Amino acid sequence: MTLKAGSVADFANSLAADMEQAMRDEWLAAKNTPLPDAGEKDRRLLLVAIARGLFTFLKNHEDALALRITLREDNNLGTDETFRVTQLELNL
Repeated sequence: MTLKAGSVADFANSLAADMEQAMRDEWLAAKNTPLPDAGEKDRRLLLVAIARGLFTFLKNHEDALALRITLREDNNLGTDETFRVTQLELNL
C-alpha cells in the first residue's frame, strides 16, 4: 500500500482527507456543531499543502527515522535481536 498525501483533485483516501475528518470530529466535539461547509476549498488546499510538506520532509529525512529495529518472536521464547538500520526508503 502506498501512502498518499492527496491533492485537491485526488482528495479521497489521503492524509489530507484524514486530517479533514479529524478536524470535523474535533470541531464537533469542541463547538458542538458540525464544521461549516463554507471555506471547504481553501481548507482542503491548506490540508493538501500540509500533507505534501510532511511527506516531502519525511522523504528528505528518511534515514533519520529508524536507527535500530528489534525483532521478537510472537511466543516470546526466542532472544530479541536488534539490528542497525543503515538505509530506509519510504514508499511515499
